[in-house]
Amino acid sequence: SRDAGEERQSGGCWRDVYAFNHLRSSAAPATRPPFRRHVPIRVRGVYSDALYRSFLCRSFAMHPSWLAAQTVPAVPIGEMTTGRFLAEFERANRPVLLRGASAGWPAVARWTPSYLRGVAGDRAFRATSGAAPLPASFEIGDYLNYCESAAEESPLYLFDRTFAAKCPRLLEDFDGALRESCPWWSGGDEESAHDLFGLLGETRRPDYQWLIVGPKRSGSCFHIDPNCTHAWNAPIVGRKRWIFYPPGVTPPGVHPSPSGDDVCMPISIGEWFLTFWNEHVRRRSDPDPGRRPLECTARPGDVLFVPHGWWHMVVNIGDEDGGADGGGISVALTRNYVSGSNLPDVLRFLDTRVGQISGCRDRADAVKPDVLGEEFRRALLTHGGEDEVGGEEEEEKKSDETPSSERRGRWSSLLREAEAASRKGWSCAAWSDPPPSEEDVECHGGGVGTSVLSKAKGPCSSNAGGIAGGGFSFSFL
Repeated sequence: SRDAGEERQSGGCWRDVYAFNHLRSSAAPATRPPFRRHVPIRVRGVYSDALYRSFLCRSFAMHPSWLAAQTVPAVPIGEMTTGRFLAEFERANRPVLLRGASAGWPAVARWTPSYLRGVAGDRAFRATSGAAPLPASFEIGDYLNYCESAAEESPLYLFDRTFAAKCPRLLEDFDGALRESCPWWSGGDEESAHDLFGLLGETRRPDYQWLIVGPKRSGSCFHIDPNCTHAWNAPIVGRKRWIFYPPGVTPPGVHPSPSGDDVCMPISIGEWFLTFWNEHVRRRSDPDPGRRPLECTARPGDVLFVPHGWWHMVVNIGDEDGGADGGGISVALTRNYVSGSNLPDVLRFLDTRVGQISGCRDRADAVKPDVLGEEFRRALLTHGGEDEVGGEEEEEKKSDETPSSERRGRWSSLLREAEAASRKGWSCAAWSDPPPSEEDVECHGGGVGTSVLSKAKGPCSSNAGGIAGGGFSFSFL
């Protein structure tokens, strides 16, 4: 209690008032201090708004308006056929959300955190972050524990390319079911000519499949997938929010270099949403429908097709109810691939973007970037690489099933057609031929057509980070 007639200070900020009233009530009347407003200590070079910005970017809440738009085409898996998928989406280079495509996969039913801990045991998995200088290794149990309390602006994101070799059971939980539910991704369909990098052999090909695990609000900033590949992505635990920008249309806040070797953008997902969301909303109403962004939320049971050359951002938004085993943790699978539809651009990329080729530089057995184009062409001509090329005796053994001349003829024809298309130029506006040098511009006055990757020159925001060495592709090695 306090003396009758005693008034407590109510002016100033809430911290000043709390401190004054607390000290006043605990001090003897003769020593009660007068009220003083707090004067912040100023340290040259340190500003509170910078500290607050980092806190805000790691603790932001997903506003309902950020999740409302659903503009990526969604097709129930029962209505999709190989012919329709290839004609309307893969060859047209358009994303599509396949509802229910993974609903029958054992992984969707089994992959709780407790199951992953039991299956993965003490095996080490790779995690990295846009703000981390080096990747880290975690046992899956330790990483899941980290996810429960992660509070960084750019949390460590488990993105492991060797999970199938470490834990074959995880591969068994989805690979066979994928081939049944989505036969256009079976790897052996002649119509789709799917997964052509696979002809190099498992150990020689670039990285192509990943196990992805992260806490709520983790994800990946805007990028284009590596090596001109298509991809599919299947959320197993937790939902994922996707934002796409068409090839040749740079997202707000993203500034690629003319060559595409480097890109400057906000270092965290929260920074992008808080800074560039209004511009993104404006872009939804672009007079040209072909330049408008597309958005969707993918849930466990869905599979999303990601066409080559599309910029995309992904943010993990947790379970539908925020509860159950796993809470806000996200677990997903993804594979990148080459098929007949993107083969011309892949060949052109391997020939002209050697410095941007990724996924094969740090593995001793992998084909290195400077010869990948040559080796890939050889694998297409022999249809199977070292696993299927075994001299005259091996060819005789195969002749009873599928004559080697017919097999090689089909893939040789595919290669010839792709080479002819590749020589004509890029089919996807995400890439362009290198811009002319300053001397060429002075002598010839420019006139070289370039995509937005070559035109998107601009200053980086003060809260942006540069990502180099592979440009806009999202492969950690």
